[in-house]
Amino acid sequence: MDSNQHKQFQTVWAVLLLAMGVFLCVKTPYALRAASDSAFLNFARYFIAVFLIVGGARKLYGLYFSKEKESPPDE
Repeated sequence: MDSNQHKQFQTVWAVLLLAMGVFLCVKTPYALRAASDSAFLNFARYFIAVFLIVGGARKLYGLYFSKEKESPPDE
């Protein structure tokens, strides 16, 4: 797999992580209404959603905004 395909795949993966995190944040209140009231379930769903959003954002930042990747190694 060449570098351009790898970057495209990583971009798609990052966008999917972000989308799933946002979807989970939006869906959680509706799912909790249908389920029994559980503080742990509420915490766990939002924790996973935030974890997905932060992971996707870090991946996108690393791919497109980080200057570390662009600088050539010192030899």
